Amino acid sequence: MGWTARERRILAGLRTPAHIQQFLDELDYDEKGGGDSPRIVMRTGKAQCFSGALFAAAALRELGHPPRLLYFDAVSDDGHCLAIYEREGLWGAIAKSNFTTIRSREAIYPYLALGLSYFDGFFNVYGKRTMRSFTDPVELEPFESRGWRFSERELIDIDRAIDDTPKAWVLPRRSIKHVSKVSDLLRNAGLLGSKPEGLWRRSG
Repeated sequence: MGWTARERRILAGLRTPAHIQQFLDELDYDEKGGGDSPRIVMRTGKAQCFSGALFAAAALRELGHPPRLLYFDAVSDDGHCLAIYEREGLWGAIAKSNFTTIRSREAIYPYLALGLSYFDGFFNVYGKRTMRSFTDPVELEPFESRGWRFSERELIDIDRAIDDTPKAWVLPRRSIKHVSKVSDLLRNAGLLGSKPEGLWRRSG
């Protein structure tokens, strides 16, 4: 099991985390997507946050970084997933998102600070800040024997591993009432270029 010639050409062009983020930004946002493998992402040219993070983790692996994810839980919103990498003890991230404010971060953060750097930009279409917790790093290398990079099926086992990963941070319940909504200016900036069909909205 390995990359096809076409897949190797794509990955060979992604020489830095910034190149990987640009590649994700240029993919169509897949509002119906789930835990698709990096192979499916390259074949379809579509991704959302989970499949985009899986692709980025695979691309980072090609650069010598252990493949890892970070997952955010949210209320009144979709959760969010990042591919994360460490450089000289500091962490950065790559992400596919329908919001401009919760994509990449440079590798300048202690781990806790990396996750918290997303708080102010993590909001829904109504302007509510929705991030409530995030996980410790989720290691993907244990799934290598299962062919996670090349699978033709949704990667349910990785989804379950995310659910089982301890939380690195949780917003204290007493603090929730003090969290303000974002300004209209920031909300509009976050939604710039978003795909309406992929945005969380209240049911009914």
